[in-house]
Amino acid sequence: MNLKGIKKKLLRFKSIFVNHWISFTIKHPRYNKPYYHSEIKKMMDCGSEALGFATFQCLSCGKGEHTVNFSCKGKACPQCGKRYSRESMEKIASRLLPGLSYRQVVLTLPSEFRNIFYNHPEQGALYSELMSVGHACLEALIQDLLRCNTLKIASIVFIHTHGRNGSYNPHLHILLGEGGLDPTTNQWLPISFLPLSRLRLKWQAHLLHFMAARIGDLNGIIKALWVNHPKGFYAHPGNGKKVPTKHYRGLLKYLTKYLASPPIGVSRITRVADGYVSYYYQSHRSKQREYECVEAEVFIGRMVQHILPKGFQRIRYYGLQATASFKKWYEIIAKAAGDLVDGMISYVSRLKYRDFFREVAGRNPLVCAFCGDDMELVRLYHPDRGVFYDIFAL
Repeated sequence: MNLKGIKKKLLRFKSIFVNHWISFTIKHPRYNKPYYHSEIKKMMDCGSEALGFATFQCLSCGKGEHTVNFSCKGKACPQCGKRYSRESMEKIASRLLPGLSYRQVVLTLPSEFRNIFYNHPEQGALYSELMSVGHACLEALIQDLLRCNTLKIASIVFIHTHGRNGSYNPHLHILLGEGGLDPTTNQWLPISFLPLSRLRLKWQAHLLHFMAARIGDLNGIIKALWVNHPKGFYAHPGNGKKVPTKHYRGLLKYLTKYLASPPIGVSRITRVADGYVSYYYQSHRSKQREYECVEAEVFIGRMVQHILPKGFQRIRYYGLQATASFKKWYEIIAKAAGDLVDGMISYVSRLKYRDFFREVAGRNPLVCAFCGDDMELVRLYHPDRGVFYDIFAL
């Protein structure tokens, strides 16, 4: 898709909020709050001069000029979400431990818990604890499999709150190092397979014990979930498909596809008209493309219900991946596991604007189209400070 096509789709997405956001908040007062209004306003202003801009000019021929409007970095913005996700993937790539093979494990919530999470007054705390429980579950499982209760594992946990059609469906994606480190011997013990039946039962036990301790029996829901799910809760052990850690581009493509998808991609919106929004998604159940047409306010609800609480970090590092442990065990793990698989990619620097633009539009925007020389930054504007840098005014 070319740049004009992307902008057109973003404008169509924003038009839904222009026309229906206020009426939506009147009908749904939980979103009629400064935090949500601020996030939506930032999204609406994103990519415009309202948030400030930088101007680049070609000083060689004087003809080329390019303006970069500042982004909003908001949680409701699909454009900024794409860049945030891309930069998060860069960070994750730099934090994978050398010599280890990783897999992606998925842990889900039963439908009976969704309303509890959605309506909980301390939703952020509940999400955080859920992510920690996911790590604890996998650590306990690997300790059982390798018969060593002192093992430490490496996990990076993501929380997703949406299903493929934008519905509210919280679940965890976990990048799991295949094995565990015995800190008493500095020995890495590998695994090559996670038994699905044991994973499902272990996740059920950890989740239900957590929910019972956090919220109580929930009028018999906890007891019923033990009885009605004798095989445990749905989970995916990641067997048979490893995370491609040996190749940088392959890794980023994988992570972006599985761990950074928005609730409903703007490219999947096919029509906006007469108060309705039509879009498609790839169904897990049918394995086919399915279409939905919903009222604009329903669509808005499916988007804003996934705005995470203020300050919440949806990517967490646990065990050997946690900051302190990562530094402590990095070289030990590289030495202990180095003979198992090839070394991991090296550190990747932060993605620059020109590189991100090139990925999207297929060209470097800061190269003059007239003479081919690099353009220079000549002006910076901020809505509160006005023009605060101008080389021609110096």
